[in-house]
This record gives sequence, structure tokens and C-alpha cells, in this order.
Amino acid sequence: MSLTTLISWVPMVPLAIERLLNSLIGDRRPRDHDRLDNEDRQQLEHNLREQVERNNALAVQNQQLSEQLVKKERKKINDALTSQIQQFVKPINANEEEVNTRNDRQTYQNQRSFEQIQTNTELATENMELQKQLENYQKEHEEQLKEMNKLMKDLKEKKLDSFEAIEKNDKRAKEALIQLARKAKPIGMEGNNVALFGLTSTGKSTMLNNLIGEKKAAIGIGETTLTIKSYPTKDFILWDIPGRNDELSYMSLEYISFFKGLTRRLILIHCTIKENSGMMKFLDAIGLNYDIVVNKMDRIEEEERTEFCEQIRKEIEKIGLKGVGHVFFVSAKYPRQFPDWLDMVNYLKNS
Repeated sequence: MSLTTLISWVPMVPLAIERLLNSLIGDRRPRDHDRLDNEDRQQLEHNLREQVERNNALAVQNQQLSEQLVKKERKKINDALTSQIQQFVKPINANEEEVNTRNDRQTYQNQRSFEQIQTNTELATENMELQKQLENYQKEHEEQLKEMNKLMKDLKEKKLDSFEAIEKNDKRAKEALIQLARKAKPIGMEGNNVALFGLTSTGKSTMLNNLIGEKKAAIGIGETTLTIKSYPTKDFILWDIPGRNDELSYMSLEYISFFKGLTRRLILIHCTIKENSGMMKFLDAIGLNYDIVVNKMDRIEEEERTEFCEQIRKEIEKIGLKGVGHVFFVSAKYPRQFPDWLDMVNYLKNS
């Protein structure tokens, strides 16, 4: 063996010796788990405990789910049994309910019929009494009626269908009308009698129904009141006057005597005093007081109501109306919306 070869082996001798010793005494290097320190061991134990807790929680959830499934199945079975029982019981209950419903309906209809008969009887009695008084009045004032009828005929021929038109175009006819009206005697009516006047569709019937507290007067578009009708209440008798759009009809001697016999006269408007200023001027001329009711205030925008009320008062002053007692701003459709409604009701009750 050459020297060069020996020299090349020299670096490998220590490695060979180490391998020989390891083979003789065994590998004494510590394993991985032996090198774990206390901190690593504690972390491992902690992780194991968490895993056990998770397993326990899953077991509890599985138990709860199982119980819920059992309850659902039981409920399905109970519902099915209940449904079957109800199918047998339902026809019996339905027959009983049908009989009870028919009986209740018949009782209600009988009650309403009885109330309607009472109402019609009261109205018929009131209207018959008024008719008798008018007939007696016509007999007692035959000459005045002839004179008034002649005057009305002349005014119609001249197409003077309002007091304002008569006042403007025929002074003599105006004076004759006022003189005849002042001579007319009031028709005697017992109790507190309140009449509602107004042109067509000013809401008289709606107001009357709300004052009564139930629907008795017909409501609709156009004129629904064709004759004078009375509606007795606990506190007053309400009279619904036809909403004629020609004032001349109100100037007959019979109407004037009826006006004079009333306790209160409510004139309804909803936009302007000019709607019925002629009627108001006529009542002024014959010395009768009246109250103005501005209806349908709910149609006025809230921010414009104060200005609107002021405008109505200015119109009264400008026209020069003298017989105005109170001015009420209300809504017959929504009575609670405006405080004047309650004031008006109390005023009528205490008349």
C-alpha cells in the first residue's frame, strides 16, 4: 500500500472509530419524547383534555337531537290522531253552529225590524202633527197665503229665485215679502227643535246621523232629503230640511212659519258664506237668528285652516249679516277631529 493511499484514509479513521463504538455500546442518543420538557408535556395534556371535552359535548348534542326527533315523531302521531277525531266531531259542531247562527241572525233581524218600526212610527207621528199644524195654519191664514202665492208667482215669472236677486231687482217685491213674512205666526212645536239648512251635498244627512248617534238619514251624492223629516233624540228634535238650490222655495208662508217655530237654525256651508248668504239675509230681514256651521273642514289642508276660518269671519262682516249667533268649524264625517263639534253639541243640548 502506498503512502499516498494511507494518507487519504487518515481523515476517515475517526468516523470509522465512532461507528465501531456505536455498534458495540448501542445508540445512546435520547429519543424525541425523552427530550420533551415539562412545558411541552403540559401542553400535550391540555390538548388531550380539550379533545375529551369536545367529544363529551358532541355526545350531549347527539343525545339532545335524538330526544327532539323522538318528540317530533310523537307530535306527528298525536296530530294525526287529533285530526282523525276532529273529522268525526266537526260535522256535529258545524250543525250546532249553523243552527245558532241562524237563530242569532233571525233575532238580530227581528230586533232591527222592531227598531225600524218604532223609528218610522215616531217619524210618522211627528210629520203627521206638523202636517196637521200646516193644514190649520193654511185655514187660518188663507188671505195671507193667497197674497204670498201671488207674490211668489210674480217672482218666478221675473226669474228672481233668491232673496239677493229680489233685493237687487225689485225693491217693492222685497218689502212686500218682508211684510208678509213678519206677519206670519210660528207653528207651535214642543221641545227643543233644531233644523239643518244647506244646499245640496253640504253634508246635512251625515251631520244629522252623527248628531243622532246612528245612521237614520240617507247619505249619497246629490239631494237625498226630499221632504222635511224629523228625528227625535234624547236632547232635541232634529229636522232635516231639503237642500233646495232655489231660495224662493224657502220663502213660502208655511216655511217661514216653520222657521219661526224652531229653537235653533243651523245653516251649513263648506266653502264660502256666499253659498247661502241670500237665505241668511232673508232671516236677518224677518228678525230670525241662526248659527253657521262650516262643514267638511277635513278637506282643508291643515296649514291653511287658520287662514280659511279667518276668511269666513271676514265674509260675515263684509256681507253685514246680523243674525249670526255662533260659527262652528267642523267635519260631520270626522267629528272628533275638530273641537267645535263638541261645543256645537253642548250648545244644541242646552238650547
